[in-house]
Amino acid sequence: MLNIPFRRSRCLSVSGFALNKPEPIRQKHYTCPSKTSFPGSFVLLFTIVWIVMGSCTRNSNTNATEEKPVASVGDSKFYPEDLTRLTPHALSAKDSVAIRKKIIENWAANELFYKKALENLDEEALNVDKEVEQYRKDLIAYKYELKLISEQLDTSITDAEIETYYNNNPQDFLLKNNIVKAVYVKAPKTIPNIDKLRKLCLSTNPKDSVQFKSMCIQFADNYFIDNSTWLLLDDIKKEIPQLREVPDYGLSAGKVFEFNDSLSYYFLKIKDIKIKNSLSPLNFEKANIKHLLMDQRKQYLIKTYKKDLLEKAKTDKTIINY
Repeated sequence: MLNIPFRRSRCLSVSGFALNKPEPIRQKHYTCPSKTSFPGSFVLLFTIVWIVMGSCTRNSNTNATEEKPVASVGDSKFYPEDLTRLTPHALSAKDSVAIRKKIIENWAANELFYKKALENLDEEALNVDKEVEQYRKDLIAYKYELKLISEQLDTSITDAEIETYYNNNPQDFLLKNNIVKAVYVKAPKTIPNIDKLRKLCLSTNPKDSVQFKSMCIQFADNYFIDNSTWLLLDDIKKEIPQLREVPDYGLSAGKVFEFNDSLSYYFLKIKDIKIKNSLSPLNFEKANIKHLLMDQRKQYLIKTYKKDLLEKAKTDKTIINY
């Protein structure tokens, strides 16, 4: 089975080979940020705080430990336990030595950079207490959001809800690429009884499907026989170079193509086709829509929870306005 190189689309793996499912156009209002996605600014600030606080912690505990450091920069120490924690498992001896060396060098470079920052920033810039406290609040709030979501979110989304969203927002589901439903087979020139394979491939008799699949498994270099699934036309063209010479307007439902080169036979039977900028089919938008609706529910849950807290605080006079 041949895997088509991954692209920016949802990958579909089925019997025969793997193809990428077409990715529809996404309007800005369609993509909602997930409340469970960790903000990029959090990651950056967390890294800075970890370096600063980690260095301070190690410095303050240096006298309390008898463990010999593996590296030091001034009075900052890097200990074996730190190195072990950052080193991936299941490495060969050669890889382990190289990676450990790189980890130590990265730590040293970060320490040197931090110390240079201390030397060159003024007192106001060095005062990060407010930023650290705000980060702490944001992180704790984020963790509580995750807890509320895991405990209270209704994760059941019906097909009717998905279809309703799809029908109400057709502008969000326009295709970026041409897609097809098709049967495809690539067989070596050395295959016995190529005429039988050709006949089975082109057959419309459901009784022939079992024998056709059996022949594909035994003899084909590559195949795709699930004609109910939409595939990127460009991915099929990668499998059949001669198909690139056929203009897209020359492709239509019911068309059959046969090509060959010095090594292989190629058979392609198109069941259906949808053109770029047309409406994307619902059957492979379901996962996307379900994810979107779930994100909307998460946001609504947290927003409602905060609103209830605020109303209760007003009633209890917990909030005092000066």
